[in-house]
Amino acid sequence: MAATTDAASRARNGLRRIGLWLDDRFGLSGLAYPIPRHANTLAYTLGGVTLGGFILLLATGIYLAQLYDPTPQGAHASVVHLSTEPAGAVVRSLHFWLSGIFMVTLILHLLRTFVSAAYKRPREGVWLTGVVLFLIAGGLLFTGTILKWDQEAFEAFGHNVEISDLLGFVGFWFSPQFTDTVSLLTRTYITHVSFLPLLLIGLVGIHLLLVKRQRISPLPFGSAEEVERRELDETRLPFTTHLMRILYWTLLVLGIALILTALRPTGIGPEGVEGIEITKPPWYFLWLYPFENWFGLKALIVVPGLLVAGLAALPFLDRSPERDPRRRRPWVALGALVLLAWAALTIYGFVTVPVSHVENM
Repeated sequence: MAATTDAASRARNGLRRIGLWLDDRFGLSGLAYPIPRHANTLAYTLGGVTLGGFILLLATGIYLAQLYDPTPQGAHASVVHLSTEPAGAVVRSLHFWLSGIFMVTLILHLLRTFVSAAYKRPREGVWLTGVVLFLIAGGLLFTGTILKWDQEAFEAFGHNVEISDLLGFVGFWFSPQFTDTVSLLTRTYITHVSFLPLLLIGLVGIHLLLVKRQRISPLPFGSAEEVERRELDETRLPFTTHLMRILYWTLLVLGIALILTALRPTGIGPEGVEGIEITKPPWYFLWLYPFENWFGLKALIVVPGLLVAGLAALPFLDRSPERDPRRRRPWVALGALVLLAWAALTIYGFVTVPVSHVENM
């Protein structure tokens, strides 16, 4: 028993020495800061869990990229071949389910930030970088949908081309006319695996530095004075405790994704056929489908633009010092109304019969 204890003690000391060596060379402790006790609850670790999910997506995506042919002639066949191999099928399904969970945790993190009024002074910069990260995440999900190059992907690709035409010069990057030497599918692949992830990683760095600078927002309950007093008096815990909670929930996310992978492996539809439109977008874009039915393709630019503009303007419109949702009932009611509208539109989009929108399909 004593020998076992000594071995465990030596292992801990060895890990501690490695940690000190790394910190001495790379200054890792500079990233740490005291964490308020409430920040270790699930609601306040959702941002970290979302980042953990993104890291898992990077890991699975790197593997998939080695087996994917990003050309119109070979894309679909490469995904079919990938899906027939046991390891490839598992990693592809895992990537698919992780992307959906990533979006869920990101939305929940956004909602928690809204309900707790964590966007208010002095944390406007944290909120604004989060809104841009939300937009980039949407871009990653959309470009990832196209890469399958099945019927659903082909129709999403057609929307991509039509929207680039509507945007004119602003949409040049996603226009087939941008270059004749590289296909638009290949450029979409490059955007998905390099441009957007690098942009997201850089912005996450800024976001985390702002969180460290402004500190994690306090519990919002009570008057503004009570919230401020609680923020000053609350017990602070080591940063490592926060990291361990994030790691715990991230591993749980991985476990859920693995279970879903086993129960519902991701399939792939037939290769896209030009001239028809018979599919609907994935659930995270399905709320836009009714707007497209009612107002045409321009709605896919106008409606998300209004949503992002509203989110970006929120800290400058809601300027009262109150953070308690019970003291911000008009704003909470507005948020609940938007959430209900999103749910209703998603359900409506799900039950609607697919119709053709893109002229060049």
